[in-house]
Amino acid sequence: MNKPLVVILTSLALLQGCAGLVAAGGATGANMITDRRTIGTQISDQTIEMRALHRLGEEKPMWNDSRFAVITTNGKALLIGQTPSEDYRTRAEAIVREVPGVKEVFNEVRVGQPLTLAQQSKDSWLTSKVKSTLLTEKNMDGTKLKVVTENTEVFLIGLVTRKEADIAVQLTRNVAGVTRVVTAFEFVQDAP
Repeated sequence: MNKPLVVILTSLALLQGCAGLVAAGGATGANMITDRRTIGTQISDQTIEMRALHRLGEEKPMWNDSRFAVITTNGKALLIGQTPSEDYRTRAEAIVREVPGVKEVFNEVRVGQPLTLAQQSKDSWLTSKVKSTLLTEKNMDGTKLKVVTENTEVFLIGLVTRKEADIAVQLTRNVAGVTRVVTAFEFVQDAP
């Protein structure tokens, strides 16, 4: 029996009962295919996100008192979350800026207490509503956007055309519960 076939069969046996894992992997694969970034850029962006969070986590007093997330597209890092002081907010941005591959940082961290689990759950629901709205819009491809919600503020991230950006912002503004829309777009040309 050849080695690749043995590896595949062994992997399938080990994953027996892990349908969620397989489905999640499939969804990630589908997202990678529809993304306008190259696979290499997507991997680089993921690496930036992991390194940034690791470095933020090394700043124990700040990390323990704050809540941060980093979302990267083409080396442009969106830093969101909450922290109790302006000093921590500024320090977090400096840390992310020093990560290799980061070209620009959009610091959208709010000074305040980290969100409660209840608020995070509401934000997840709001993100789902926005994504559903974008995915069902026939005049744009909603898979080209990342949607993140923090304390009812919706962040739209991605490589989009100007038309897609306008549609996405307008649709998102009209979703019940959204208090603010913040964009971190990089614009691409319309296809001929």
